[in-house]
Amino acid sequence: MEQPEAPAEKPETPAEEPEAPEQKADALPDALPLDLMFASGAGGWSTDLTLERDGSFTGVYHDSEMGSTGPEYPNGSCYICTFSGRFGDIRQVNGHTWAMSLEALTIQETPAEEWIEDGIRYITSEPYGLEEGTEFLLYSPETPTEGLNEDFLIWWPSWNVEDTGTLNCWGLLNQEMGYGFFTY
Repeated sequence: MEQPEAPAEKPETPAEEPEAPEQKADALPDALPLDLMFASGAGGWSTDLTLERDGSFTGVYHDSEMGSTGPEYPNGSCYICTFSGRFGDIRQVNGHTWAMSLEALTIQETPAEEWIEDGIRYITSEPYGLEEGTEFLLYSPETPTEGLNEDFLIWWPSWNVEDTGTLNCWGLLNQEMGYGFFTY
């Protein structure tokens, strides 16, 4: 009776890096602070966020609607939100990924307030990309793209065209929403 052949060993790829047990971290990587942007690449909107090494952040969301005009605001409308907050429960998942939880989010303006200035109607809003979701992942530029959340990669900046199999920039994933913030 012949013995069945042992299955050939599959070579390990970067995407199959064994995950180390999560390690509690007091801070994010030394590369911080980072300026990250959540934007579609089309249209006049973005959420810009500066992430500090201790998990604190500040940012602003703006969305220009130049076609949304009226007699008192012929130069269009602009939705805005200035915010700050803090990520906590920071833990390193592997050599290029940190997990963290949104612990605080403070909006400077009262949502839905309106005023007109210089022919533009300003409307206060929520911080798009952060208004929902509490669990986030921070990826280093060396993170393999294979196996990453496809909703996250949709937001990957179009200027990042060199396909090296890695992100090539820092990325922040809102896990519940699939939104991606990237360095630029």
